[in-house]
This record gives sequence, structure tokens and C-alpha cells, in this order.
Amino acid sequence: MRFVRDPSEAEREELERMTRQEVGRVAMRAHMILLSAQGHTVPEIVEIHDTTNITVYKWFDRFDARGPEGLYDLPRSGRPPKVDEEVEQEVEEAMSEPPTEKGYNCTIWTTALLRTHIEKTLDVTVCDDTIRGTLHRLDYRWRRPRWAVEREDPQAGEIMAAIARAIWNAEPHTVCLLQDETKFRTLPPLRRMWMKKGQQAHVPTPEQNDKFYSYGALDFESGDWVDSLFNKANSDATISHLEDILAAYPDRPILLVWDQAGYHTSKKVRQWVDEHPRLTVLLLPKYAPELNPVEQIWRAVKQHVAANLTRSVDAIKTAYRAFFEQESCQDLLQTASLAI
Repeated sequence: MRFVRDPSEAEREELERMTRQEVGRVAMRAHMILLSAQGHTVPEIVEIHDTTNITVYKWFDRFDARGPEGLYDLPRSGRPPKVDEEVEQEVEEAMSEPPTEKGYNCTIWTTALLRTHIEKTLDVTVCDDTIRGTLHRLDYRWRRPRWAVEREDPQAGEIMAAIARAIWNAEPHTVCLLQDETKFRTLPPLRRMWMKKGQQAHVPTPEQNDKFYSYGALDFESGDWVDSLFNKANSDATISHLEDILAAYPDRPILLVWDQAGYHTSKKVRQWVDEHPRLTVLLLPKYAPELNPVEQIWRAVKQHVAANLTRSVDAIKTAYRAFFEQESCQDLLQTASLAI
């Protein structure tokens, strides 16, 4: 196991001075040498300073060859960097909270606002490109955020465990389905696409934002798909879809997993389910649409037949039907991340 050479008394005193009086990386390097001289192993030093074996060995070699003097940075040629460690730390600290927390009347950090903040806070002069480069080095990217529901169902774990047990204990001939529904509109969802540099593509808006709903159920063992299209999503449409499911599997018990939408849990639907003992319904946790793999199928369908193209409801329905005719059962299972 590698340790640094034994420092002389004078070197040890210089190293202790460096840890107290030098700043940043030089003080850290001196401390690494002292830790090794005290018997700490390289893995222990790596953990203490959150660094790498290669870095520790590098400064061991420099110390062994040149003593404490070898722990200083060598002179560098070329233009000095515009952003030092203090500026970089201030950028990262600012990005940890919205600008409103710093007293700015703005809800998101822009390059220009960050530059203004850095110049005012640290009394330095930087340009937008310098700030932009710093953000990239810190692994920040200019991207669109996503909506997220922060509420959680406190019983989510118990609910998912009960669903898993029900599926596991189901009779071999039971059909286990995942069900969900989504809305298609003539106003298309916008997705990223290739376009000429400097020429942003325009997607025309329709005169009327007509819509229809698709109810879909996926057999997560075979990949079979049963769907129904409606003008509205309500209790009547839900019952009609359940009737389609029973007709698709006329001689088998059905275990159906779906979310807690109001038209799934309405009194009318619950009464209908009670009158059809061949159908057992299990509810997913609240506020957790990501737990239903059918969501991924909807995302794929909309990307394929609706994104960035304005067309009529009938045209969307035709493309929708063509999509499911082209996709095999295995394709659907893979899209839903259920393929083995």
C-alpha cells in the first residue's frame, strides 16, 4: 500500500502552516500529505477529501520529489481564466434557488441575470459567454422543465403491494389488464423536431380545438390491446369501455388495474362493476400516473400520430387505428417497459 515518504521536522512544520494559511487546493494537498504521514491509507484520504486515487498519487509524487514546494501549482502559460473558483461557487449557489430569493423581480435565472448578479456580488467583470461556459462546466443545460405532482398517496406502498399479490395469486386463466385513457385534440402537442438553423418551424392552430378520448386496456402478459373511442370521458363512456373488455374476453375472469379518476370511482360505475362478478377492479395510488405503464403507450401514440401536425379528428382517428394495426403485441409490451 502506498504512503508518502516521511516528512522531515521542517517539512512537517511547513505542511502544517500551509494547511492553516494557504487557501483552496494547496491547503488540501498539504493536508493529504500530513494524513498519509499519520498512517491514513489512500482510500481513506480519497474519502476525506472527496477526490480520486490518481489525484492523491500525483501529489504524493510531487511531494516526494520536491517537498512542500511541489504542492503549489506550476506557472501556466496562456490567457488566465476569466472565472475563478469563487465565481464558479457563486454561480452554483445562485442556481440552487430562484432569483426571487436574491431579491430579483424574475422567476428564472438567465445568462444576463446571472452575469449581473455575479458582477454585483463579487465586484468582478464577466461576459455572458463566460457565464454560459461556467454553467456548462457545472452540468447545467437550457431545457424545458416538466410538470410534477408533489403530492403523494401515503398508502401507495400498501396499495401497490396488494395489487402485486392479487396478480400473483390470480387463477391461471385470469386476464390481467392495465387500463387508462387519454385525450386527443386537433390542437397538436408540440415535440422537438429537425428544422433549418435560424428558421423555426410553425405549427398552425386549428379553428376549433375538437377532441376525442381513447380508453385503452393492455394485457400485460400477452400484449393484447382493447380500446374504445368516445367524445367524452365520463361514467357512461367508462361502462361502455368495460362492456367492450368483457366482450373481448367472454369466458375468462378479468383483473383490471386503473387509476382513481372520478369516472372510474363514481357510484354508477361501482354499481355496474358489482353487478359483473367476472370483473375485479383494483385502484392504483392517487397522484401517481407514472405507475401505469399505459401512459408510455399514450406518449408513443401521440408522438407518432399527433405531434406537430394540425389535422381533423377523423384524420387523427385513422392514424390512431393504423398505429395499433402496425404495432405487434410485443411492440406494445416493449413500449410499456413490460417485455421480458
